[in-house]
Amino acid sequence: MRTFGSAILGFAAVLLAVAALCSAWLAVNVVSEDGFVSLGQPLGTNEAFQQDLAEELGAQVTNSVQLPDAVASFVQPLITSAVQGVQSLPGYPQAWEETLQRSHAQTFDGDGGVTLDLAPVVGLVTNELGSAAGTDVQAPEQSLLELGGADQRSEIELAVKAANAWPFLALGAGIAAVLALLVARSRGAALAWMGAGALLGGGALWFAAGSLPSFAARPAYYSALAETFAAAFAAEAGPSLQAWTIPFLLGAAVILVLGLLIRAMGGWRARR
Repeated sequence: MRTFGSAILGFAAVLLAVAALCSAWLAVNVVSEDGFVSLGQPLGTNEAFQQDLAEELGAQVTNSVQLPDAVASFVQPLITSAVQGVQSLPGYPQAWEETLQRSHAQTFDGDGGVTLDLAPVVGLVTNELGSAAGTDVQAPEQSLLELGGADQRSEIELAVKAANAWPFLALGAGIAAVLALLVARSRGAALAWMGAGALLGGGALWFAAGSLPSFAARPAYYSALAETFAAAFAAEAGPSLQAWTIPFLLGAAVILVLGLLIRAMGGWRARR
């Protein structure tokens, strides 16, 4: 009975530890503004995403700039030129960073789904447009693009709750592990089994993280830009989560070896 109880507690400890790792990663890299910006920064140079973004920027600028019909046909080529060259502007990296910051606020503090606020990048385009046309073009305060529907709100709120739960999950894992050792007939064996279980759990998480891009490609999106954003963001998130699993796997390996050593030493003392 003690062995069965120890096994159940050890299994719970492993599950809680893996859940705590995922929860902590989510808190640091997605729910946190700094982590979200850092994770999304490479999208500023992602060719596929930037191509779709350029098309959306053209539509956003065209809709935000009020022009008489007589000059609209003259200005439209200028808009296209300004949009295509926006990535080469010195202010683009800062504008993209501000775009991510605003988008994080819109997504996590708003009441809708995942939302991009493209106003900083649109502002760069309108400035270039104004310089080319020799006039002052007013940039919009907001330029919102919904990447999903309002039904995403519940998923975002669930992600926030999961991210905030990591300290409790980690505490639960520690308590379950200690209880498993206290209940076990052989603490060395219990420790080794928990280390082996953590290795399996961490390995499964590693492979799951590598599959994030394929998971992101499954849902239906509102636009090509939304689909490309999800794929590009998942491509950055996967390696990031995998990097977090490395210390976890190393720690699990140490626990496994330590448990085997304790068990071996116990058997050697018993024979003496």
